Amino acid sequence: MEYKGIIIIGTSGSGKSIVVSKLCEKFDMFQRVQSTTTRKKRIDDEPGAYVYLSKEEFSDLEKEGKFVITSTYRGENYGIKVEDFGEVTQEGKVPVMVLTPEAANKLDENLQMKDKFMIIFLDASDDTLNKRLKKRGENFDAVQKRRGIDRSYKDKMWKRENCPIYCIKNEDDTSKDDIIDLIYYLYEYRNRGGLLPKKIIELMIKCGLLLENATFDNIEGASYDLRVGEEYFHKGEIKQLTEKEPFIILEPGDYALVSSEEIAKLPKDIAGRFDVSVSLFCKGVILSNGPQIDPGFRGRLYCLLFNTSNKEMQLKLGDHFATIEFIKLVDHTLPYSGKYQNKLRMKDYLPDVVKSSAINQLMQDVEELKKAKWYEKTLPLILSIIALIISIVLSLWSLLK
Repeated sequence: MEYKGIIIIGTSGSGKSIVVSKLCEKFDMFQRVQSTTTRKKRIDDEPGAYVYLSKEEFSDLEKEGKFVITSTYRGENYGIKVEDFGEVTQEGKVPVMVLTPEAANKLDENLQMKDKFMIIFLDASDDTLNKRLKKRGENFDAVQKRRGIDRSYKDKMWKRENCPIYCIKNEDDTSKDDIIDLIYYLYEYRNRGGLLPKKIIELMIKCGLLLENATFDNIEGASYDLRVGEEYFHKGEIKQLTEKEPFIILEPGDYALVSSEEIAKLPKDIAGRFDVSVSLFCKGVILSNGPQIDPGFRGRLYCLLFNTSNKEMQLKLGDHFATIEFIKLVDHTLPYSGKYQNKLRMKDYLPDVVKSSAINQLMQDVEELKKAKWYEKTLPLILSIIALIISIVLSLWSLLK
């Protein structure tokens, strides 16, 4: 899909202006479209980012049809003028607009597919946002109420099939360079599909996409090594791994449902595929469930591992047990919305299951027979043969009579 530009939206305090400023400073292909607003100038406003008008002046321009889009945010008016947008495109630059979530939602609803913008929603944890807004002297009650509204507009766009929106975390420990590099790559590869390389996997994880609870040491050239998590299901029970008891024991023919330490958080244009690690596969452990992870899926990952070997296998908490690849689609699609969305506990995944593997039980029965004494194994057979002979003799005797 070809885009007309980029829209940056987000909650109040998420750092929209500074991200856009650094993006345009580092990459000359981007240029911010000047915004018009009726709010007063703030000390953290980037130079040239806004034109400040009275409500009367803003209303006059709106009546004259001078705006591409307008919106009201916390009692103040915001808009992008047609003239300002045109100046950027005439210079051959990629226009970057800072809008309210409400305005971006309205614009996305009204535009045709060929007129789409790539949308970046910046957010952070409530604690981080509150700390930043405290420095501004903002009214906490009003800001928190508005924050919920902003996120609800984001959710509406997320559920729309053809809305290309990425949700990026801008925490205090998130590098602004990582955010702007990621935005650059997302735009640069907007019309391409294929496996994500290490550089983009790393940037996405740093910015709150693909995986949570990840470690950068596990990123390979075009994949990520998943680690054994604490929860697992074995022989009819959900069990917990700890530092004192860190091992899952898989007997020959046995299986276990194993959780990953990492939590998936896929964008709408990225799918995942995972499989058991090569080292486990070579030892006879296979993955028994489907490896596909749908675009937009958010939740913990689970692998049904089956020990096909004739030896006991051990899996240790935190060890690499599966490898996941990330595949970029050529376009955004409807995100996963099934019953497992946002589920983090094993109890939410388990259907009715048998207590142990039937193959494992058969092997145990065979082992028991091997341990039994010869007469214990053959006595039932001998008694059956004697009973059969007696039955035949009695039948013949009755015929002779």
